[in-house]
Amino acid sequence: MKKELPKLYKGEVKYNNNLRSSHGIKENKQNKNPREVINELFKKNHIYRQEVEIETNKDKFVTKIIGRTNEHVITINNTVLKIEDILNIKIL
Repeated sequence: MKKELPKLYKGEVKYNNNLRSSHGIKENKQNKNPREVINELFKKNHIYRQEVEIETNKDKFVTKIIGRTNEHVITINNTVLKIEDILNIKIL
């Protein structure tokens, strides 16, 4: 005697995000706002050891961030940079 199994509900997939979820591809951190990257740095306990690459209107250099205010960032070289002048910060 063969019994038929109950039918299962199959939800409809309306968008395709399989690459991000199943294959574990990380989202690009370059799209983040410089303030978000700075906040992420200060959440870590080893802020003084973390090297970053900072790109401004004038320069692109590698340094370490040791302090911040609402409008400025202080580097280990004692350089004060305005956050709004920073185009990109990359954590190395």
